[in-house]
Amino acid sequence: MRMILAVLLSLPLMAGGGGTVAFKQTAFLAEVAATEPEKAKGLMYRQNLAKDRCMFFVYGEDGHHPIWMKNCLIALDVAWVDAEGRVVEAAEHVPPCSPMRGDDCPTYGGTVPSRYFIEFRAGTFKRLGMKKGDRLGWDLTLDDGRGIRGGAPMPKGKKK
Repeated sequence: MRMILAVLLSLPLMAGGGGTVAFKQTAFLAEVAATEPEKAKGLMYRQNLAKDRCMFFVYGEDGHHPIWMKNCLIALDVAWVDAEGRVVEAAEHVPPCSPMRGDDCPTYGGTVPSRYFIEFRAGTFKRLGMKKGDRLGWDLTLDDGRGIRGGAPMPKGKKK
């Protein structure tokens, strides 16, 4: 029993589903934040995010969607994208906000209307040359079984 618990605790916590996000020929295993509680929690308390992982935040309509780094322990690169997957705003190396600060954490981005935003490990944009105007694609499944596909065409034979 102890071994099973250890294995389960070592797995990433999936939010509201999962799938793949791609930029050019690079694929990321995505967690999806679709409900308000999932979006509020985001990547709180995570001590790392693998370079091939990301979190995709789903909104039903375009809007201003700033991020709040409350209880976030890691720096992130964040891309706000429109319905076609075009990066309309980007923030690199958004700093963590210690739980010691309580609710006194700044917000970032969300100054341009977007449909979604995607959080990546800090350094991803520089590593891949990702910038405003680039397009990302996604193939995601929510917990209720609904699929969300969009953005740029997904690469064939995805590599990480």
